[in-house]
Amino acid sequence: MHWGHFLLEMKKREPFVKRLTRKCLVCGNRIRVAVYPDGHYKGGHFFNRIKLPVKGTGKYKKTGTRRLFGKKVAIVKWTGKEKEIEYWECDTCYDEALHEDWLERTIEKLYGKRCPDYEKGCGCCDAWALYDTVIDANRGLL
Repeated sequence: MHWGHFLLEMKKREPFVKRLTRKCLVCGNRIRVAVYPDGHYKGGHFFNRIKLPVKGTGKYKKTGTRRLFGKKVAIVKWTGKEKEIEYWECDTCYDEALHEDWLERTIEKLYGKRCPDYEKGCGCCDAWALYDTVIDANRGLL
């Protein structure tokens, strides 16, 4: 059997229930998803449903503070209406996040967890500063 005929036969054997069009929540690109009878899907990565605040229906109310990376940050709660959406990522954004996670775990394994306060000359702090530079450059922030 010719390779092209084989591929056509494979497409005939995998009927899908429906095609969905979703939006990547990271980059905003359109994702085409094929959902198959057994429930699996191809064409994106679904994480869960999340609730987002509806603008103009409330405000953020401060409920406390917490230290994050050596800085004090406010903990807030939305007081207004919320809209539930599906969290999807395209293959490109998902792969990029996997690479970032690998780099983060590798630096943590080699140099330790990120210090709460940056100290110049500290090997751990310098490694994490380099990580931040690489991530910012990759995201186009530099």
